[in-house]
Amino acid sequence: MSQDLDSGGRVYQGPPIDPDGPYAGTLSRVTSRVPAPIRTVTSEAGGMAALLGKVLWSAVRHPRGYWGAVLDETHFTIKRSWLPITIALTGFLMALAVPSVQFISVAGVGELYGPLLLVQSTRSFTVWVATLLVAGVVGAACTAELGSRKVREELDAMEVMGIDPVRELVVPRIVAIAFITTLLAIPAELITVLSSQLGSTIIGGVPAADFYGAFVWTTMSTVEIAALLLNCFLAGLLIGAVCCYKGLSAAGGAIGLGRAVNQAVVTAFIALFVMQLGYNAIILGFFPGLGAMR
Repeated sequence: MSQDLDSGGRVYQGPPIDPDGPYAGTLSRVTSRVPAPIRTVTSEAGGMAALLGKVLWSAVRHPRGYWGAVLDETHFTIKRSWLPITIALTGFLMALAVPSVQFISVAGVGELYGPLLLVQSTRSFTVWVATLLVAGVVGAACTAELGSRKVREELDAMEVMGIDPVRELVVPRIVAIAFITTLLAIPAELITVLSSQLGSTIIGGVPAADFYGAFVWTTMSTVEIAALLLNCFLAGLLIGAVCCYKGLSAAGGAIGLGRAVNQAVVTAFIALFVMQLGYNAIILGFFPGLGAMR
């Protein structure tokens, strides 16, 4: 019985190695020694990035044939989720505005509420809350639908018939989610302004004229709005890639499908938080004066 040897001539003590398996090469053997949690997270992140790259390549290379499905998916999703998204966004931002304006009023600088906190809410909280709601409502439904098809082996049947599941099912959903988050940016911004104004007027006693005057006083310029739209668009691509990947990799029947949906939502939440940190740092690096008082 032969024994596997590592590069130093010592007996290999790792997992059993299949000559044709994923850990057959020298570099793969080193990879196999990486702790399983780190290896799993890295491989899943790579799989999501590869899926997103394949979707973007397919959508750009052949930009026809899927727009009807995109419009249907967008219409159905907005019709089903606009009310809970609006209520949740308004409630969260009101809950944020009330203690914030109280703190600023106690400090005696209530007139700075608009030019300071509102800009930060627009840049961070508005996008984060809106995209979290899309991930929780739309992303979970997308994962469940694709995962149920995977568990019932419908995707395998499509491949046998020569139909690309990524092109037919994944591309329309990721494009639709990106459109939904982008379209949601402007209503979410309006809800942010209105919720903040109500909180500042009712709780802090800041007149509406002073609030909106301070809001105009800040640099809510074209660059700020464009950055908001781009942020929401990239967040939609991220949500679509995470949820579709989890749906396509679901296994283990109904229990495995439920686990995939839960993992998709949690992973999307964490990925969105990390993305917001990096995105805002890059935007402020290119435009350091963004949000400064005039």
